[in-house]
Amino acid sequence: MLTAALRVYHWDRRTSSICSDRLEDEALPALQPALAVYRARVGQTRGQVRNAARPALKGLRPDRVEPVVKLLDDVATYEWPSAARCAERRLEVFERAAASHPLLDVGAAEALLATAGAPPPAGNAEAVALLYADYPEYHRLAAFPSDYTTEALRADYDLAQAQALLYSATRMTVEAGRDFKHILRYARLARLLHRIERLEGQPGRRPGRRRRSRVARPVGTADGDGYRFVLDGPNSVLRRTRAYGVDFARFLAALVRLGDWRLRAEIELRPGWRPFTFALSSADGLGVGATPPAEFDSSLEEAVARKFGRERDGWRLVREGVVLEMGASILIPDFVFRHEDGTEVLLEIVGYWTPEYLADKLRKLTAVRSVNLVVAVPRRLAVRAGKLPATVLPFKRRLLLRDLLPRLEAFRRPRAVR
Repeated sequence: MLTAALRVYHWDRRTSSICSDRLEDEALPALQPALAVYRARVGQTRGQVRNAARPALKGLRPDRVEPVVKLLDDVATYEWPSAARCAERRLEVFERAAASHPLLDVGAAEALLATAGAPPPAGNAEAVALLYADYPEYHRLAAFPSDYTTEALRADYDLAQAQALLYSATRMTVEAGRDFKHILRYARLARLLHRIERLEGQPGRRPGRRRRSRVARPVGTADGDGYRFVLDGPNSVLRRTRAYGVDFARFLAALVRLGDWRLRAEIELRPGWRPFTFALSSADGLGVGATPPAEFDSSLEEAVARKFGRERDGWRLVREGVVLEMGASILIPDFVFRHEDGTEVLLEIVGYWTPEYLADKLRKLTAVRSVNLVVAVPRRLAVRAGKLPATVLPFKRRLLLRDLLPRLEAFRRPRAVR
């Protein structure tokens, strides 16, 4: 990622909006000479490579040069010796040179370096590079990827500038139409707190209004318009803080791998300034070429989706289409099955995981109420799962449709009149 000093942005005080810098198509030809520099200077020090890359970017806008050089450095592979060995060598050289201070004879200096285990330098610059080989400026360029293109560099630049702008974010909201489980997972990995609201586009109802329901609350349904995730950190409860900017940036790097999302962040460039609004969406194309996450968490889920298909016997399958809130806990069932008559059934698969995972999963499922839920568990867990307020589907090695479909149909049967 870039440092805050290397970020480039544009803001409009009149509209209180801000946006990160992005490279235009016209800027791409100016990047190619810098790529050629990094490919041609393998074996040289980082400082030498950087100094050659800067003039090669003369066709680029000046405020973009240093960020591009930093990104090229991140892609390149550098080698350097052990810091401890270099520090010991410097100490030995300085101690020996102290006896002859000031040491002005070149031959004596070379002899002194040789006795310290360093090969005779080819000049003063090489002597310094030998003594300080562990310093980043003197790291040696070992390789640069031959398939790294100007388009890839532009994608890295656009994403890195957006991340750097989030360093000054105090709060972030993400509205998404799918991939809810991945968004929650990324938020947790970035150590962010999250609150979830259902987005509904029903006439006469304000979008984003929180839906009320009992105990385990379905914050959304398979046919809903999605969710709003409000992200911040623990200290934000007490005060407005930019302490989570790096976490926001880390989260964005994962979010761009997903689709159908819209992000808004409050950016406080300086303490006391009115916040600017930073808006992004999946349509902006950040993270082009980033590998999307695996669609399924396990082979069990993948097998169910493949065998069931999109529709079967009047049922339509939706992947992770509902979020359940249970107090401070969140559960996103693996599948939602919605029948053409309006019946909706959730399926959660409890696979072969650690005892801690199973205990936590069963604890969450115990709190689920007021929804049609099928819980598929390995047969060895069937007795423990029998206490759950849900329909239990034991399986041996894989889920069979002949066992699943009757349980789905059971929710469509009219209740007996007492």
